[in-house]
Amino acid sequence: MRTTILAVVLAVGVARAAGGRLRNLPNERPRWWGLVPAAVVLLLAVQVLPVAGAAGGLALVALAGLIAFATANLRIVGMVVVLAGLTLNAGVILANGAMPVDREAVVAAGLAPREALTSLEPGPSRRWRGPHDRVAALGDIVPVAPLDEVVSFGDLILAAGLANVTFRLLRPTGLRPVPRPRHRRAPRHRRPLLSMPFPAR
Repeated sequence: MRTTILAVVLAVGVARAAGGRLRNLPNERPRWWGLVPAAVVLLLAVQVLPVAGAAGGLALVALAGLIAFATANLRIVGMVVVLAGLTLNAGVILANGAMPVDREAVVAAGLAPREALTSLEPGPSRRWRGPHDRVAALGDIVPVAPLDEVVSFGDLILAAGLANVTFRLLRPTGLRPVPRPRHRRAPRHRRPLLSMPFPAR
C-alpha cells in the first residue's frame, strides 16, 4: 500500500512541476468511479475488522470492483497497466484463498527477525507461503525495506499504472494529444467543354 501511495504522490509532484493542476481532472470523467471508494473502504475494513475467515473473499470482492472500474475506463492511457496489476493480485488470491507471503522477504524488509516469524501472522487476507501454493511467485515476495513492507509484482505493476494515470490526468492541457482535423478535398471545377472566345473589338 505504501509503495502505491508513494508512486501516486510522486506522479502528482511530477505533473505539477510540468504545469499540471488538479483542475485538469474534470477533463476526464471516469466511468463507474463510485466503485473505487467502495472498494477502498472494503479493503480497509478487512484490515481492521475481525473478519479473518472471510478476509480473502472480501478482498476478492474489492479487487473485482476495482477491476470492473479499470475495465470500464481503458480509454484512459495507463489504465490497462492498472488492470494488469489488479488482475495478477486477484488471480493469486483466487488460486490460494489468500495472498502468500514469503518469510525471507519479510526478514529482508526488516519487518521482523527470522526467529520471530513462527509466532507471527502475516495479516488479514494473507498467509505464509507454502510449498503447495499456486503461482506463489506472484505473491508478496518483493521486500521494500525503505517503506517497511513486502509487495507482489502485481503491486509494483499497479503502482506504475496508477502513477501513469495520475500524471496524464493532471498534466497541462497543452501536453494532451490534439486530434488531427480531417481535411476535406476541395471540389473540382469542371472545365467547360466549349470555350467561347470573346469577340474581337
